[in-house]
Amino acid sequence: MDNWSTYRHPAPPLRDLGLACLGAGEQGGQLPSFAGRTLSSHALVLVSEGSGHLSVDGRRFEVQAPAIIWLFPGVSHGYGPGRSGWKEHWLLFTGPTARALEELGSYSRAHPILQLDGPSKSGLVEALGLFPALRAALSVGGHHSDVEASVLCQRVLLEAGKLRSQGAGESPGELLAKLHEAAHLPLNLVQLAARLQVSVPELRRTVQAATGVGPKDLVIQLRMSRAQSLLADTSLPVQRIAALTGYDDPAYFSRLFTRKTGSSPSHFRREHQRDDSPD
Repeated sequence: MDNWSTYRHPAPPLRDLGLACLGAGEQGGQLPSFAGRTLSSHALVLVSEGSGHLSVDGRRFEVQAPAIIWLFPGVSHGYGPGRSGWKEHWLLFTGPTARALEELGSYSRAHPILQLDGPSKSGLVEALGLFPALRAALSVGGHHSDVEASVLCQRVLLEAGKLRSQGAGESPGELLAKLHEAAHLPLNLVQLAARLQVSVPELRRTVQAATGVGPKDLVIQLRMSRAQSLLADTSLPVQRIAALTGYDDPAYFSRLFTRKTGSSPSHFRREHQRDDSPD
């Protein structure tokens, strides 16, 4: 790995309306430690090899690779490797999307460090694999490269946000696949957990870690998505679509659909269903 760092001052619309990548870099070895630094932007540090420490607002954490460090604007912090050094890969980013990702649970100020276990390492590899393209994008001037760097930065953040320590037992992917299959059935949370052969707390914990939302919210999202597809692609009556997405009460389904999508079922159908009649 080459040691490199590149900083950018991206276009104002990315900083003001979306997510702007302000810089990135990769370096390894016996790097100097520092303390008491405060950034005006968000930062992500991926530690892929070695060990060291992190301090955040007076709290000290031991860092053992693989690990993810999340840093927030205005928060005093410092970090550095131990005597044997480490490898770090970092991003600086800002914009409303950064705040949105925090509110959606991609990262948390209460947990500035995430220690990864074995099953999570593949996700780290995915994130690190984006850095060469990010380096190339940041090395080119102009708005097009600003946008490309923004997209790559978001992809790194997405991969990092998905990483969670996983316990023994059935993998989150298998459990989520089964939940997707059962989401349209008229089951409450207790019944759903029983069908998936897990406890309610385990179901909540696994779904929250993997998706950033609880199982109830995820089921509603899956049901609304299926309902939208049925409204757009079929001529089935709303009552039938309600039943096919897990709702015995069509009136409740219509109210929920309107609240979640901002459009009534009939209005959504008028907007998105193709007219099969000849021109």
